[in-house]
Amino acid sequence: MSGTGRWLIYGAYGYTGELITGMAAEQGMQPILAGRREEALRRLGDRHGFEIVPVSLDDPAGLRALLERVDVVAHCAGPFKFTSRPMVEACLATGTHYLDITGEIEIFEACARDGDRAREAGVMLLPGVGFDVVPTDCLAARLHARMPQAVALTLAIYGSGGGLSHGTASTVVANLDQPGAIRQAGKIVEVPRAHALRDVDFGTGPRRSVAIPWGDVSTAFYSTGIPDIATFAALPKKLIRNMQRDGALTRWVMALGLTRKLAQAWVDRNLRGPTDAQREAGQSRCWGEVEDAQGNTLVSRLLGPEGYTLTAMTTLAAVRRVLDGQARAGFQTPSLAFGADFVLDAPGVSFEDL
Repeated sequence: MSGTGRWLIYGAYGYTGELITGMAAEQGMQPILAGRREEALRRLGDRHGFEIVPVSLDDPAGLRALLERVDVVAHCAGPFKFTSRPMVEACLATGTHYLDITGEIEIFEACARDGDRAREAGVMLLPGVGFDVVPTDCLAARLHARMPQAVALTLAIYGSGGGLSHGTASTVVANLDQPGAIRQAGKIVEVPRAHALRDVDFGTGPRRSVAIPWGDVSTAFYSTGIPDIATFAALPKKLIRNMQRDGALTRWVMALGLTRKLAQAWVDRNLRGPTDAQREAGQSRCWGEVEDAQGNTLVSRLLGPEGYTLTAMTTLAAVRRVLDGQARAGFQTPSLAFGADFVLDAPGVSFEDL
């Protein structure tokens, strides 16, 4: 690790990476920008006056040489099932703190397995520093503090703001053949896709929500110790019906490979992410419920800016805290690293306890 207070955005020219880069410039921060595509990096670097370093994740020596110069990396290049491992290994080799914006269960679990190696290296592995995981992880920790004896946790998310970015949609395509997942008796258990529905009041009246295998199935257990965890998302009813009907068929067809390639090609042609106006008008809402062994329940909600905007805010807040020396070696979740109120570092975020 360099010890110079320098930091790096990898995948800076992606939709979310570019948001983070622009917000960093507005806040007077000076990241190094990195990624595979030199032309895209140069365009972004020239706009903000930031140093650029083209390097591929397939170049371990070049990646490690770059990480030797920085104290922390904000890894923004997904899908993380393909990109996380080489960056984690480079960070462990160079003593560089690792942040990313994933919501993929397998990445959290992989980082958790690397916890001992990270502690020995003096490195913090903190995946999931954006939406959804920061707000829901902080919500989970808040609910656990309200009911320490809780045995079950349910979390749900709802966002408005104009659709998916290219990177988010690519992650969806990469994981279309995956089943659902819940945590049961402390273990992650495979369940059918869209296996459960419930109506959730995020503060604007009930919204039909469907079970999804989101990152909190992993992270909330480490943050709270609650053994039973399920995660939901409020989605259009037509989409929910399609998820339920096509679950098994989608897994089989996507496994053939060609359909995945066609879906990715459509994403490449069509998706660029919400406009600035859509993000400014959007909101993110989170809901959580804990239950004890006697069936008593407590609910809390969170309101914040649109999801991509919130991701940029919380990523930069995490970077600032790490550069200020608030980096606990080993695998961490957002609330374990910085406390249940960490999400309040982002302007416009509020909790409501019911």
